[in-house]
Amino acid sequence: MTASKTLYILLVVASLLFLLQFLLPQAGVAALAIDGVLLAVLVADYFMTVPASALSVQRAVAERLSIGRDNQVTIEVFSQAKESLKLRLRDSYPLPIDADVQEFDFELAPNSKAILNYNLKPVRRGAFEFGDIAARYKSRFGLFWRQVIFPAPHKVRVYSDLKALQELSVKLAHSSEFGDLKVRKRGQGTDFASLREYISGDDVRSMDWKATARRDKPVLRVYEVDKEQAMMVLVDAGRMMVSDLDGLTRFDHALNAALSLVLTGLMRNDQVGLGIFADKPILFMPPRRGKAYISRILEACCDVFPKMVEPDYLGALSYFAGAHKSRSLMVVITDLTDPTGSQTLLSGLASLSPRHLPFCVTLRDRKVDRVADDSASDLDEIMKKAVANDLIAQRELAFSHLVRRGCLILDCPPQELSTKLVDKYLEIKARALL
Repeated sequence: MTASKTLYILLVVASLLFLLQFLLPQAGVAALAIDGVLLAVLVADYFMTVPASALSVQRAVAERLSIGRDNQVTIEVFSQAKESLKLRLRDSYPLPIDADVQEFDFELAPNSKAILNYNLKPVRRGAFEFGDIAARYKSRFGLFWRQVIFPAPHKVRVYSDLKALQELSVKLAHSSEFGDLKVRKRGQGTDFASLREYISGDDVRSMDWKATARRDKPVLRVYEVDKEQAMMVLVDAGRMMVSDLDGLTRFDHALNAALSLVLTGLMRNDQVGLGIFADKPILFMPPRRGKAYISRILEACCDVFPKMVEPDYLGALSYFAGAHKSRSLMVVITDLTDPTGSQTLLSGLASLSPRHLPFCVTLRDRKVDRVADDSASDLDEIMKKAVANDLIAQRELAFSHLVRRGCLILDCPPQELSTKLVDKYLEIKARALL
């Protein structure tokens, strides 16, 4: 029970009357009378106030939350009271997670229910636990707040971006370009997979003239060779992936994109595996087929975090290539560091050829691009601009070396990484590069 502002004011008035008795003796009698009345009203207010048993609450939240996304939490407050209640409610959500509402202040009608919603936005994966729900409401005469604690412990786990995977799954299942419908094309031993726009260098004999006429632009019929293909998606968890980039660690951005790619490959009936490495291999999920495999991969990587160590590209890539010897698309999601680190990455990717098709994916920092493009007016800005331009030049040099060694390249900001990575994979499939 907590005193209200009204009660504090009345107590201050009574105290002032007590002080006045030193000047006016009759003020003391008035003060005693006021205190007696106040005490009687307070006791009556206590017994006439709605009991805590008239209230109940329920919390509804998904067992699995998505990192970097708004995850809705719903609290239902039930009242059996015969009068309106002015309520304040606070939920004990996991403190490492940000919430968009700290406290609810609302009025609940007699014998009714209130539905309260707020969002949690986790920035770290792992297991977390909710605590109790605290509510308080004003007494009948408004002299105090009655507080009620509702035990509501609840465990949740934060995974990678599950919402993005759900959206991608729907898109892959229903889009005409990514759908699973396949029709045999006679005489070629291939399966019709999809329609896509013409790219310079494509075989014009695969042109779909009806679709071209409908869309008013060149469209090809894409055929998939009737054989299994394999893909290993490898995510760097070394020191460069620890730093934050647009609210999440670079590693979490990379893992989100990796899982989107894994899901796409599984839904295209490829054998897909996932590996995570730093100074040594951390996780290896061997290539398998079937969409259900994504659940096992999600669970396996939920508690994997980046480390402040230098990644061993050559050792890790040799390990994963040895663990899966059949020809595969080897996708390495990392970030280019200093020239020495870039050289070890180049050596590791070069070791994959010609048995595998290496594909290097890096996260581009838009802040570096902005600094490089902005005009500089003082010495500090000039130095920052020079450093940014030097970083970009080093990246471009490393990319050119990779391309010359037959490695595919994708360098883009984290906000676009999942979409562009999936698009690039589908292009690789369509062109039968593997």
